[in-house]
Amino acid sequence: MFLLNDSILSITHHLKPDVTNLLLFAEKTNINIQEIIDQANQNGFKIAGGIFPMVISEREHLEAGCVVKHIASDHDPHIVEGIGQGKLDFKLPQLNEDDHSCLIFLDGLMINIVRFLERLYEQYWDRVDYVGAGCGSLSLQQTPCVFDNTGIYQDAALIILSKRKMRLGVKHGWRKIAGPFVANKTEGNKVYELNWCSAFEVYKEVVEAHSKVSFENSDFFSIAKGFPFGMYKEGKEDIVRDPIAVNDDGSLVCVGNISQNVSLNILYGDSQKLIASAFVAASESVDALTKDILIVDCISRVLYLEDSFNEELRTVKQVIQKSGGSFPSEGVLSIGEISSSKEGYLELYNKTIVVSSFH
Repeated sequence: MFLLNDSILSITHHLKPDVTNLLLFAEKTNINIQEIIDQANQNGFKIAGGIFPMVISEREHLEAGCVVKHIASDHDPHIVEGIGQGKLDFKLPQLNEDDHSCLIFLDGLMINIVRFLERLYEQYWDRVDYVGAGCGSLSLQQTPCVFDNTGIYQDAALIILSKRKMRLGVKHGWRKIAGPFVANKTEGNKVYELNWCSAFEVYKEVVEAHSKVSFENSDFFSIAKGFPFGMYKEGKEDIVRDPIAVNDDGSLVCVGNISQNVSLNILYGDSQKLIASAFVAASESVDALTKDILIVDCISRVLYLEDSFNEELRTVKQVIQKSGGSFPSEGVLSIGEISSSKEGYLELYNKTIVVSSFH
């Protein structure tokens, strides 16, 4: 359900008892989330959610509004704090026999996201399917962005266990133009060296030769948004890492950790191939049994595709209609996408579309 009306009364009117009310806000929504939390607590509703650069409703992406989902669960939403400060010794709720999926919403601009997901997977393994999204602002300035009945948090993650079964489609469509390069010196989400040379100098040489645009005359991200890294995965699409800034020391700052000595390719996007990948992701997820979907699509795909992005959303809607579904096509534009693969392993993606269908 999508609500454009930003009044607290309108939102609280759609809250339900005995479920977790998932509220996904676009960051320009004129709403006081603490007041919604207070109202929910006064009336005994469980709520949880996050703030995103934009949300998706049918064939549109919007800077304001709220997507509401009702999640069947026997558990309260669970907040893990202090991830950005390295507090990774946490305990999660025990799984019940009828828990089938795990939804994860976290501060997409904090460090240690990959380490957190590894720790999460160690506790639940492949006993559930996972889907989630990085919350935060398009300004890339870190702010409190995940919440539940206890408050609004920064450097934190929200975990929601659900009884609903889920199918996943995960694709990106970016293609390799150079590599592999050895990321021989990294730290967290920073890459210092590629093939024992300055990471920025190696990246700059490849990108400028391909784009015919100089970094000296342009904002870094305005060029880099079209040239992500790809971490090599045998037999699969690369896992994309988005370089979003360059430091004075020549290190590249990415959304998500990059392990030392991993093989990195430099990728480039063709608009039609990106849009086609959304069709594939939706087709792998949606079928005749689907009752509802949640789209997690990367905000940087919007920045790259620009006016063509709504065509990507239209392809997802076409798959829904072809399956005979009458449910809305809704979701978020995220700072990092989270999903389990076909083998069950939990990954952080960038520049990727994840379509999760609930049965």
